[in-house]
Amino acid sequence: MSFAIFNEDYYLSNYPDVKEAVEAEVFESGLAHFRTVGITEGRTLISPAFNEATYLERNPDVAEAVNNGVFQSGLQHFILVGEAEGRSGIPIEGPNPVTFFNEKAYILSNLDVANAVRLGTYESGLDHYQQVGQAEGRIGFFNGSSASDVVTSFGTKTQIYGIGLTSVVVDNSGETYDIRTTSNGSGEIDTLIGGAGADEFVLGYGRLQTTTAFAGVQAFYLNSKDSGSDDYALIRNFEDGKDTIVLAGTPAQYILVPEGSTGNYLIYTTSNSNLGRQNDLVAVVEGNPDLAILNPVDALKSGYTRLG
Repeated sequence: MSFAIFNEDYYLSNYPDVKEAVEAEVFESGLAHFRTVGITEGRTLISPAFNEATYLERNPDVAEAVNNGVFQSGLQHFILVGEAEGRSGIPIEGPNPVTFFNEKAYILSNLDVANAVRLGTYESGLDHYQQVGQAEGRIGFFNGSSASDVVTSFGTKTQIYGIGLTSVVVDNSGETYDIRTTSNGSGEIDTLIGGAGADEFVLGYGRLQTTTAFAGVQAFYLNSKDSGSDDYALIRNFEDGKDTIVLAGTPAQYILVPEGSTGNYLIYTTSNSNLGRQNDLVAVVEGNPDLAILNPVDALKSGYTRLG
């Protein structure tokens, strides 16, 4: 079961009564309302990345189950089991209804898909990803902008960026070897929400294989000051044993600090970090994760640290 697709602002804007209840502190948030009562009330306007009618049309077995009262809605089915089964509720209309899906990155990393789109077999890279790509384990790329964003991913294998970027290219083994960014996270507080699959939350990159000027180590969310917490990534729905976090630089340049009773982990640069900023908050990871360094041997060579 996953509530990763939930969009707080979208839900509150579509249900003014819930917004009033949250403002009156009857519920802590729109998500709290949806989880406790909204899902059983049959409310379905929780995200622009989900369309109830589309989901039921694509899944007649679910439509029958809803008609028989097994589920209150197609959305309830999607959250309880559908996403984990690889089903999609993406709206039909529009070339790119999931605004955070990076079409260019997907096409560049899957040249066979580019050819299929050119021949008209698929309308777009997103169309391919929705229909077959995610089931095949291909990486879906999701990113934000130079402003603060809430980026929600879906699929069996994803890379999630809060920053703005034009493209990412990965090789056949899934290793990133080229990335073109349009922002570095400075001044941004981005919420990165993983789905039911294996998500990689990218907070920087190491020594890429490209020969361009982007080949150096680049960390995201480093403040303009020596220390600060006015830009960072808030990571939600992190699943131990499945999801990973990528940081630029070596493990010695970061410190993980448990945040008291919340169970969250704060990731800071260390006081001796040479990434450009010291004692700077980079990320807040929710959900009491059991984080460990996955590449301690080659972190220095690769120029990035992977946590999982």
